[in-house]
Amino acid sequence: MQLLVDKYRPTDFNNVLGNEEAIQALSSIILSKNMPHLLLTGPPGTGKTTSARIIANNLATKEDVLELNASDERGIDVVRTTIKYFAQKTCKSPFKVIILDEADSMTTTAQQGLRRVMELYASNTRFILICNTFTKIFEPIQSRCAVIKFEKISSEELKAHIKEVCIKEKKNIDESAVEAIVVLSDGDMRQSLNILQSLGDVKNVTEEKITQITGNPSPKKINDLINFIKNDELDKAIAIFDSIWEEKYDPSDIVSAFFREAKIRNDYELMKNVGLIQLRVSEGINSKMQFYKLFYDIMNTQKND
Repeated sequence: MQLLVDKYRPTDFNNVLGNEEAIQALSSIILSKNMPHLLLTGPPGTGKTTSARIIANNLATKEDVLELNASDERGIDVVRTTIKYFAQKTCKSPFKVIILDEADSMTTTAQQGLRRVMELYASNTRFILICNTFTKIFEPIQSRCAVIKFEKISSEELKAHIKEVCIKEKKNIDESAVEAIVVLSDGDMRQSLNILQSLGDVKNVTEEKITQITGNPSPKKINDLINFIKNDELDKAIAIFDSIWEEKYDPSDIVSAFFREAKIRNDYELMKNVGLIQLRVSEGINSKMQFYKLFYDIMNTQKND
């Protein structure tokens, strides 16, 4: 069975979601047919690899494109052999294109070797480096690239795409399930499709199905729980938490759910409070009382504001 991430991967920029400025810049490169080395950086699942493939397919023949995942082959050997050998080859296209995914996982020695290859074969080879954290890329490499930054896909764009895919896959999905996928994927289109993929042949998609399959507490329950705490309705908050606890979720997954909600709210104080319980859970202190203390801490922070 074909993976949804491959089945619905865009083949042109007209169908890439979000990141309008980045896509506009890359589209202009295709139109000009004058491509510099590129460094595509940003969170996972935002279209970086897809965009690199679209550029390569428009500017070079299949034989003149090499795609590698640097996390699999992160050492100097791949630079000295695979990459250098490909760069030395003659090509039918105006230039060859080498795509290096997860380039930020390459060792310092490998990046130093890569810089030399980029210098030696600049006349007939262009590199597209893809990374989540561009600060991990050797500065001399950064300076040789046009840096294109990608951002997370917006919630509205994710919602629309999830619904569209469900229609095409003949799945009925309720609004709370869509919301749950959006929260759990956190702006990552690939993650949202992987969640749908994990449903298998399920035709009626509910939030309960999503939480069961992903092993995550209900985002709606977490949201309601925090609202009750902030409204000084602790009994209601504890009742929700007890129902979550009875579902046997790993305490670390419950903490992660609180973190996600804090990020959505841009609530720095909530993040700090959750950070303290994360430390305790990491030390093996997993009792319900730790979470009850978190709720009291959130209430006290609220009262002191």
